[in-house]
Amino acid sequence: MAPVLRENAERAEWASRLTEESTAALRGAGLFRLGVPRAYRGHEASLATCLEIAAELARACPSSSWIVAISYGAQHIAASFGADVRRELWGNSPDIPLCGSFNGVGLTATRVDGGQLVSGRWSWASGSYQARWAALGIPVVNDSGEVIDQAMAIVPMDDLAIRDTWDMAGMRGTGSHTLIGERFFVPHHRMRPFASLIAGPTGPIEPLYRIPVGSLALTLAGPMLGMARAVFDQTMEVITSGKPMAGSTYSHLADSPSIQANLADAANLIDSAQLHLFRSADYLDRAAAGQTPLEPTARARVRMDIGHATACLRQAVHLLLNVAGGSAFASVNPIQRFWRDLETAARHPSLGTELSREIYGRALVGNQEQVSFLI
Repeated sequence: MAPVLRENAERAEWASRLTEESTAALRGAGLFRLGVPRAYRGHEASLATCLEIAAELARACPSSSWIVAISYGAQHIAASFGADVRRELWGNSPDIPLCGSFNGVGLTATRVDGGQLVSGRWSWASGSYQARWAALGIPVVNDSGEVIDQAMAIVPMDDLAIRDTWDMAGMRGTGSHTLIGERFFVPHHRMRPFASLIAGPTGPIEPLYRIPVGSLALTLAGPMLGMARAVFDQTMEVITSGKPMAGSTYSHLADSPSIQANLADAANLIDSAQLHLFRSADYLDRAAAGQTPLEPTARARVRMDIGHATACLRQAVHLLLNVAGGSAFASVNPIQRFWRDLETAARHPSLGTELSREIYGRALVGNQEQVSFLI
């Protein structure tokens, strides 16, 4: 798929959504069924598998990679809702991508027989034009209209409109637009309280879907890993082309000790990010397979691994841009697009270093009052 995705990456950027060709390639390769249970002809892929697939896809098109990773996480959440939701989503086909947004604006709900009527707006819905269903945060109300809880709802895209609001410096092809709904019906079986979602399933379920929702952010680091790998490869092409070092006596960049040091540091940082990410992925996959409860400190360490990997990858690309020089910022040079995409993706709230350090530090000193429910 890489040639198709690479060829369409720039078109996706200008359109603020994936092209039909890229979408068809992802669907044809079965990548929109990565997180779907095997009982519904899905791959039920492990975290480590999704992480590596996302990294490889991102070498060609970061936006395609991000949408696959987002859909995987949303499918993971939807699979925990029960048999009725599974049949609705995947009874006819496993190739059903999902998008999602935890936080809405202007949300209202009215309790009716069998469920709720919900209205509101949900921003940052990556893959909105590919998705057939959306996982959305909604309020839960009583008969008097008072909000008594918060829940995740699984909603068909036919009940929602897409407002094109995604106009960013990077990750433009993800089509992370705003979803708008007006008094659409959500039955009770397609709602699940956040507290229950975070606590995890209690009944019989496939091991994969016992992995905590907060740990699913791990897969979103996969695209960044692939972006950094791509920038490294393209920088090495500049090195091997025989380009001289401007303003110096070095006739080839490869002869400069400072260039060699930057390359060594960048490669080491990318390796460090990979090691931390796959340490957590393997740990979570093994724990799920063995149905081993995850200790709070171990869950917090996963967030720290994600945050540390993000910092490593950003620093690695910074060093590589210094090697590639000013030409890397030419609009025709794909390196600058990977840089913009990585810096934008790194600002996702689940990937940042600062909050991850705070979460892990609190866990290490035994502070049970955490600052995020996504752990």
